[in-house]
Amino acid sequence: RTRAASLEAAFIQLLPAEQRGSHDPVVLPPRDGTVGEPVIEATNLTCRFGNFTAVDRVSFRIEKGEIFGFLGSNGCGKTTTMKMLTGLLPATAGEATILGRPVDATDLNTRRHVGYMSQGFSLYSELTVRQNLKLHAELFHLPADKVKSRIAEMLQRFGLVEAADALPPSLPLGLRQRLSLAVALIHEPDLLILDEPTSGVDPVARDQFWRSLIELSRKDGVTIFISTHFMNEAERCDRISLMHAGRVLAVGSPAELARSRDSRNLEDAFIAHLKEVDETNEAPAEPAPAACRSRAAPQVSRFSMARLVALANREMTEVLRDPIRLAFAFLGPVILLVTFGFGITFDVERLPFAVLDNDRSAESRELVETLAGSRYFVQQAAVTELADLERRLKGGRVSVALEIPAGFGRDLLRGADPEVAVWLDGATPFRAETARGYLEALVLQYGQDLAARRGVDGDLLPVSFETRLPFNQRFESVYAIAPGVIMLLLAIIPSMMTALGIVREKEIGSIVNFRATPVSPFEFLLGKQLPYVAIALGNFLSLWLLAALVFGIDLTGSASALAIGAVCYVAATTAFGLLVSTFVRTQIAAVFATSIIIIIPTVNFSGFMTPISSLDEAGRLFGLAFPGGYFQQISIGAFTKGLHWHDLWHNHLALAGFALAYVLVSVLLLRKQEA
Repeated sequence: RTRAASLEAAFIQLLPAEQRGSHDPVVLPPRDGTVGEPVIEATNLTCRFGNFTAVDRVSFRIEKGEIFGFLGSNGCGKTTTMKMLTGLLPATAGEATILGRPVDATDLNTRRHVGYMSQGFSLYSELTVRQNLKLHAELFHLPADKVKSRIAEMLQRFGLVEAADALPPSLPLGLRQRLSLAVALIHEPDLLILDEPTSGVDPVARDQFWRSLIELSRKDGVTIFISTHFMNEAERCDRISLMHAGRVLAVGSPAELARSRDSRNLEDAFIAHLKEVDETNEAPAEPAPAACRSRAAPQVSRFSMARLVALANREMTEVLRDPIRLAFAFLGPVILLVTFGFGITFDVERLPFAVLDNDRSAESRELVETLAGSRYFVQQAAVTELADLERRLKGGRVSVALEIPAGFGRDLLRGADPEVAVWLDGATPFRAETARGYLEALVLQYGQDLAARRGVDGDLLPVSFETRLPFNQRFESVYAIAPGVIMLLLAIIPSMMTALGIVREKEIGSIVNFRATPVSPFEFLLGKQLPYVAIALGNFLSLWLLAALVFGIDLTGSASALAIGAVCYVAATTAFGLLVSTFVRTQIAAVFATSIIIIIPTVNFSGFMTPISSLDEAGRLFGLAFPGGYFQQISIGAFTKGLHWHDLWHNHLALAGFALAYVLVSVLLLRKQEA
């Protein structure tokens, strides 16, 4: 019907004119015929995963300005080979060089000359097309005066002008692939490595993509190494390597490979090679390419403030464009502080009590009135029999019960020692112990009043008690709860958000932007951490205001010591999140690991529930191994105890040490290569 040479060409011809556009067949102009210097050389390159050999003694050589293709089925080792050549995956054996230098994951200088496009879309979906280009231009240290013009050039060259301010998820797949290619080229690399870049792209968009590649090779002299499983794409390469089961079957131009098997086309030649492998179970050995001389790459600083700022800006942009994460970051601590402040209290007040008064004298009624008149107890209906008293205690309707025996008043006035039975609900030991203390104090007060009315000075009560409280004179637990909850919240939420920020990149694949660019682990981690430090400090200020305005807690100590302590503390807790993110792979694992590891020591061994000095030696040492206990001393000291710098400085040093240690360990554990 169409008389086209292939089904794909027929499909394009049958498309409506508005979809087909001015489509022309892709033509590969011949190279100038000169043999260029080698850009990539691989010699017996091997990669094993346990007992499975993914790539087996692969050898080939790619010249400057050449379009070199990997042709093979899914799972044959193309992607693994490319990752080894880019340093994303360590080789088990063999040697490889790029631009005359051995492949090394830590060689950030060579990475500046290589553009990499992964098999899946790995750019940042929360950044616009223009912002993705700008980010990678800054990561590759493009001169500031050239960034704007280079972005405009890439937008124009790849037809992205109208989509410049759109987010990648809203673009068709063909445009997303062109964006990925533009990002890979933003820093003008000498070598472009493309891993199946046209998978899932329609034929028209695929041809447009290939026209861009041919222009890069022939006009700009860019060396292109591309993998594919499309035969028509392989025929557009200057040379190709046929791969199967991790081995190179043959290397040559499409025409040479077809002639070597007396085949009509490349597809028949590939099938012939596969049949030979099935019959012999051996792949022909490819001669190892001659070694090339190493050339020095220009030196680049190991640390770049520009790259750090670019990464921090990207992370902050991601957070600001995610309303759920933003709400969790700012509203979560506020809601929790209000909940904890009003819902958690160590104050034991308004305890329901009942009395079984078998005496019914003026003295027994006065004793009951002493208890009922305090704010600690609320009198319930009188008990008429002992069984009723036990039923109320078991049912939780009263927490305290008194049984006053007959003759209580008479014995008291005669100077005898009458006994009153007190029943306490011991299901909650802390409340029971506190209630007992209240009872002892009120009975003491009752006896003093009785002695004063009788004109007796100390005969009835030879011992008196006088309590003084140097801190928290109102003796309300909110003055301990609120500073402690601030410490707790600044540990949990910032560490969890930081860990999620990195692990999320592992899950969606955008971590490849770190591995394929000249970004050092320190720059990447610090760029991730700084936005969450800023968010955590915003949380701290809101919690401080909440404590003052809602709970009426005034700052009695040094404001600067508290503020600097908060900076050191959130630096430590966010760095702990970085540390967790280096050894977990999923966001669920990050949430569980961070929450479990940080919550247990922060709640139980920081001094929040029990003073560190009251813990046993093991508990005390465990508490000192985490930063929560040190900021607890700063928070409670500045809010409640009126402490200043000379009292707290050693806690600041400890927190700064935690932050530095966590970051350094994270840098050592974060790999530029895949595991």
